[in-house]
Amino acid sequence: MLKKKKLKFNFLFYDYETFGLNPQKDRIAQFACIRTDINLNIINSPIVLYCKIPNDYLPDPQSIIIHNISPYIANSKGIKENEFANYINKIFLYPNTCILGYNNINFDDEFSKFLFYRNFLDSYSWFWKNHNSRWDILNLVRACYVLRPNGIFWPKINNVPIFNLEKIAILNNIIPYYKAHDALSDVYTTISITRLIKQKQPLLYEYFLKFRNKKKLIKLINLSKIQILIHISSFYKNKNNNINCITPLFWHPENKNILISFNLMKNINNFLKFFKNKITLNKEYIFLYIQSINFSKSPLLMPLNILKKTDIERLKFNITFYINNFILFKKNFLKIKKIIKLNLINFHKLNNKTNIYNVDQQLYKNFFPNEDLLKFKQICNKKFTNINFNKLSFRDTRANILLFKYKARNFPFMLNKIEQKQWNIYQKNIFNKKFLNNYISKIEKLLQNQFCNKKIIILKNLLQYVKNLLNILI
Repeated sequence: MLKKKKLKFNFLFYDYETFGLNPQKDRIAQFACIRTDINLNIINSPIVLYCKIPNDYLPDPQSIIIHNISPYIANSKGIKENEFANYINKIFLYPNTCILGYNNINFDDEFSKFLFYRNFLDSYSWFWKNHNSRWDILNLVRACYVLRPNGIFWPKINNVPIFNLEKIAILNNIIPYYKAHDALSDVYTTISITRLIKQKQPLLYEYFLKFRNKKKLIKLINLSKIQILIHISSFYKNKNNNINCITPLFWHPENKNILISFNLMKNINNFLKFFKNKITLNKEYIFLYIQSINFSKSPLLMPLNILKKTDIERLKFNITFYINNFILFKKNFLKIKKIIKLNLINFHKLNNKTNIYNVDQQLYKNFFPNEDLLKFKQICNKKFTNINFNKLSFRDTRANILLFKYKARNFPFMLNKIEQKQWNIYQKNIFNKKFLNNYISKIEKLLQNQFCNKKIIILKNLLQYVKNLLNILI
């Protein structure tokens, strides 16, 4: 029997323009992606998709004046959300793909997860199944600035680095493709910046490409030893060059992707004084001293000796403070570890009950049982009109409510009279008088600004869109 030919490693650069900043509540306006080979040569034509706005959602007006995608553009050019989700899921699942973008791990990927969740697709398998992985070029840019900045011009304000895609692109003459807040332009620009780093700092590029892999990254962590590691993250802010030192403590007991570490920027004596002779627990205080590092998000961790003397001087990195702090930490390691473990038995959990108003936000509440997942495949693999809904009862309450909303958003003609009435009540509760008055007031306030004609037209179109919706609901 002939073996299947293994597909070559490839990058899939992607970007969303969204109707708001909250992946749990807000919706996607536009998707764009470009596939390249391992050498960053484009191998496929770019893909651009728009998504229709569901009938129980209104965009954030502020987002519309940034990317200029009005509801009329989204609804005329777009496809229904279930089709949009299935299309993107198939693109992502192409084998041996590294899925990446600019700030995708903390932003775009979260929108992808909630999009798939609402549409009965697996929210996680796309970035590990079929030998797939993910990466984030914003993280690579931060690491390049901290560790090997030569050859690249870095925008700054008051000597603080700015990692804005547009500003970095313009300063480094990456102009041909650039049109701010357009998904396809942002994808082209991200590819160009990735090429720039690969060209100017090839060793750094290859190092972080290799260590995007969770299994390889875990090998850096040796919990049998007391280690000091460099951690580069936006958590530490641009004014601190996004750099800090941490010491690994233990893997989270419930989520093995999360490493609990001690933040060596903090005063260890204060920590020890606070817990001296204390029996009562204080989780809030503990969180000031620990750093939770999620290994499924390709964190930037490396040995302390990766910093050169010139880097330490350039960054004004107080390495003496960290080393002295680490020495004190080592002396009290077992005591500190015990205190933190006792106080962190449970992380934050979603304990709120599931209902029609909050179900879209409950992806992380828990995993769906296997018997429900098998039924999800029926929804995604069959034509919706051929599904027997009477047999689609789920163990997890979330799925039953999601299915009702899925039908109402994508196939409203399939709702029976009782369901239609339930959906109308739900819409009227969401778009209540107070909400709509505040929403219209927000648009009218924006219209008082001195925007260009294009933005004024878009805001007026949005205002008309809301008024039309109001007429339908009354």
